[in-house]
Amino acid sequence: MNAQHRAIWLTILNYAVFIVLLIGVATHAGFITVIDHAGQQLANRVTNPTMTKIMLTITQSANPLSLIAVTALIIILLISTRQWRWGLFVGLAGGAASLLNLIIKLIIQRARPTLPHLIEQGGYSFPSGHSDSSIAIYGALILFLLVTQRSRWWRTTAVILLTAFILSIGFSRIYVHVHFPTDVLAGWFLGWGHICVLWLIARRTWLKNSLAGRQSAGRGRS
Repeated sequence: MNAQHRAIWLTILNYAVFIVLLIGVATHAGFITVIDHAGQQLANRVTNPTMTKIMLTITQSANPLSLIAVTALIIILLISTRQWRWGLFVGLAGGAASLLNLIIKLIIQRARPTLPHLIEQGGYSFPSGHSDSSIAIYGALILFLLVTQRSRWWRTTAVILLTAFILSIGFSRIYVHVHFPTDVLAGWFLGWGHICVLWLIARRTWLKNSLAGRQSAGRGRS
């Protein structure tokens, strides 16, 4: 199975899981309640003052203004290293995630958890915008590193750290009681679906020449 076929299957898988969660939330399905209860119980078991400080810091690092600043910085760094095509990829990933998330929120209109919120948070709950946007932006960065970095150690280390950060952002939203676990799961699957779709488009358009050049360079070194 080549890279394109893998991306297609990943796209289908991510959106399929998201749609199952969406339908479950919209119809108040029993499995949604089970997942939400289990996830919240897990968060409750690790609750303590130190963890609360950590979770508040992490969740604030993924606020809209913070993510806009991070995205702008990533784009500037990519442009400064002559990787403007990847800068466009990151920007589109973050922008598409934010826009689609807002539209779905307005359609589903799921209320936030009734537990006391540890931060002030308005709006609707499903899907989690922090989870969706963070996996779209940092997932795009992960893809960039996997494609462009030659050092296996550097690739592996960066991917592990970024993945851990994405997961911690999602968990923080459950911990501070502003999202149900299924909101976070839906945000992750929706955001990674964005990345897969964007990758399928980009590798045939604005990233095509860049990827072809790297493949040629790789064959030349072998």
